[in-house]
Amino acid sequence: MKEHVVSAGARGAATVVLVFVAAISLDRALRLRYDFHHFYLDARRVWTHGVLEFETPTTQPETQRQLPFYLPAVPVLLAPLTAGGQVSAAVLWTLAQVGALAYCLLVLWRWRAADGDTQSAAKDFVLLLVLAAYALYEAARFNQLSFFVLALILAGVGSWERRRPWAGVWLAAATVLKLLPAVFVVWLMLKRAWRALAAYVVAMTVLSAAPCLIAFGPARTVTYHRQWWDYNVAGMLATGPDAHGLQGHFRDHRNQSILAVVGRLCERGHPYAVRHALLSLDEAAARRLAQLISAGLALALVWSTHASPAHRSIPALRAEVSVYLLAMLVFSPLLRQYYLVWALPALLSLMLGARGARTRAARTLAWAGVVTWVVGQVAWLSETARACGVHLVMLVVMGALLLACRAREEPASSDAQSAMA
Repeated sequence: MKEHVVSAGARGAATVVLVFVAAISLDRALRLRYDFHHFYLDARRVWTHGVLEFETPTTQPETQRQLPFYLPAVPVLLAPLTAGGQVSAAVLWTLAQVGALAYCLLVLWRWRAADGDTQSAAKDFVLLLVLAAYALYEAARFNQLSFFVLALILAGVGSWERRRPWAGVWLAAATVLKLLPAVFVVWLMLKRAWRALAAYVVAMTVLSAAPCLIAFGPARTVTYHRQWWDYNVAGMLATGPDAHGLQGHFRDHRNQSILAVVGRLCERGHPYAVRHALLSLDEAAARRLAQLISAGLALALVWSTHASPAHRSIPALRAEVSVYLLAMLVFSPLLRQYYLVWALPALLSLMLGARGARTRAARTLAWAGVVTWVVGQVAWLSETARACGVHLVMLVVMGALLLACRAREEPASSDAQSAMA
């Protein structure tokens, strides 16, 4: 049976998940709850007034810019969804969410069913959805861009596997939506995928600039991009969250980013510090420590994935992509639970290794990765574990185990990919 034929069991499980996600997403969107509320208000302002910021701002929250973290192109691209008002926008948003997730599940099914054993594949696929239930729920509950970003990245991976430079276009589209997929620029460079990288640069330029030029004109396009740069680069990333008055989920247990976790564990006087701190550092020193940890992890990632594409099988390439998806989470300045759906390819790759790796050592490492995910999800119930960054640790360990598992597997020359010149 061909890999694209989905078994009845897998179809049934996927249908349950999609209906569940649709119900949650639509409920939140119709009530303008969670992140859809912010996307809608910004996009609606672009559609009705052709601006992101009113020239004469008021004190009403709904009239102010909702999402200054996103590139100006994002509300422009979403603006047509609001043409018919809130209800139609909510319905269209839900359909898009479900469609993106359906595509992701189909791709993951193909990854698992590539060996032709659809009976075992169906069991593993159902298990994957069970293990990922919390992540799927959080993504649906917050109505964020998580499903869209994952779908675009998986589309890019599929193009890469077929040796098409369009991979860069899909990855660029994902980057415009969320910026975090920019880590794949490093991956394309390491794979010497120069045509895909060129397509990425061109697509990134066009997708980020053209919609704004059409909607705002040149002058406002420059102004909005300058505001974005000042807020996100010259502002918060340079001086930290306190300088912008960002409290709550940017600093407490909900944010599992390196900076947030190091702050809670090591920063003296941190408002959400753990009971027994590891160190007593001032804010600047804690930030430098977080930057040092990030740099170390980045170097380890590059070193572990620098090998030539000619020595990587398709499963190994997919595992590398999965690790870079984990890297998107680990290096994000805001690591929330609705991003965990990006870890699904890594979880599946670990499950594949646990079942089909040729060496006992590789299978053991893969099983350890799956167990790490399960332990990380259960440990989230502990307030102490959340404060100590259990999900950050979980993601780093999963990535390390996945890379170690693949390193112990002999390359499958029949599936080896050559570099895209």
